[in-house]
Amino acid sequence: MIARRALAVALTVGLCLLSGCTSSSSTAVPATTAPPAAELLATSATAMSSVTSANFTITVDGQLPAVTIKSAEGTLTAAGDAKGTATITQLGQLLEVEFVLVGGNPYLKGATGGFTQVPAALAGGLYDPSAILDPDKGVAKMLSSVTGATNVGTDGDAWVVTGTVPAAVAGGLVPGISTDVAGTFTIDMATSQLTAAQFELPGADGKPATVKVDLSDFNQSVSISPPGG
Repeated sequence: MIARRALAVALTVGLCLLSGCTSSSSTAVPATTAPPAAELLATSATAMSSVTSANFTITVDGQLPAVTIKSAEGTLTAAGDAKGTATITQLGQLLEVEFVLVGGNPYLKGATGGFTQVPAALAGGLYDPSAILDPDKGVAKMLSSVTGATNVGTDGDAWVVTGTVPAAVAGGLVPGISTDVAGTFTIDMATSQLTAAQFELPGADGKPATVKVDLSDFNQSVSISPPGG
């Protein structure tokens, strides 16, 4: 039961980091060429508020408090459903798991056996992934709350903007965060959708931890059902 709960917490908390990531190879652009950073973020917030689904990848570098997920990839919907695979650390070992989240109910599958639903008593205390694409408290809210926004340049056909996410907003997405978070946001020029972001967070070992997330294939038709359903 303890191991199952640890897997569920690691997965669901990791999923709540879905707010995008950035490439490290950005190109400087004259300030007179790029739209104001605040305008780019506001436009992206509007675009992301109507996103219904997205594919994602997550990579965590460093030690985050209460988060053992190291990487994950899959599909997420605005309804809060998700499916994919994740790599987590448990008792010093890397474990590969498959996950399905439907209607707020998490299902996990390890290296052996089939999917197991996390008991309702435990699931009720887990982070609700529907917040990720919720326009009132998810990615769109985060983009509209960034302070100190600055244009960095471009990355291919995307604008790159840096800024700070207030603790109150970051904590709504990632339970346990109590400090402001520095972020770098990659915004597609054509659609204004947030395709990537990178966040610097305080690590459990006192060193900075980095969370990188990529978002793609927005608004595809996605159907996620309980395992065996």
